[in-house]
Amino acid sequence: MKAIYVRRDDGGAALARATVERAMSSPVVCVGADLPLSAALRAMVDAGRRHLIVVDAQGRCLGVLADRAVAAAWAFNPASLDTSSVTSALDPEPAVVSQRAPLSRAARMMRTLGVDAVAVVDVEGHPVGIVTGSDLVGLLAR
Repeated sequence: MKAIYVRRDDGGAALARATVERAMSSPVVCVGADLPLSAALRAMVDAGRRHLIVVDAQGRCLGVLADRAVAAAWAFNPASLDTSSVTSALDPEPAVVSQRAPLSRAARMMRTLGVDAVAVVDVEGHPVGIVTGSDLVGLLAR
């Protein structure tokens, strides 16, 4: 007896072509670059978020501040929460993608940089959203 194989279209190709806009969470919580880590931690707790977008004086994205970076700064030096700005806890290579970027680019960036969130910016560099590992899992689970 000959086996018959049926190819199922599970939308994988469509997902591979999707842009980050399809998975991103918005609006984002932003903080200024000069804010002390203690104030950023309070903003995270108040907003119920694990990530904040750090912006410069013109509102352009400088990167993503993760709760684990704040925890690491505190573990290294508990006084740093009051004496260090959020920029001191940012990764040297910011995890930032354009809102028109393929979702696969955001996922590769997260893997390459070892981060669990990527900021999404418009053409002028202003934050419009964030893609987290949870957002990617949620998209795949639909």
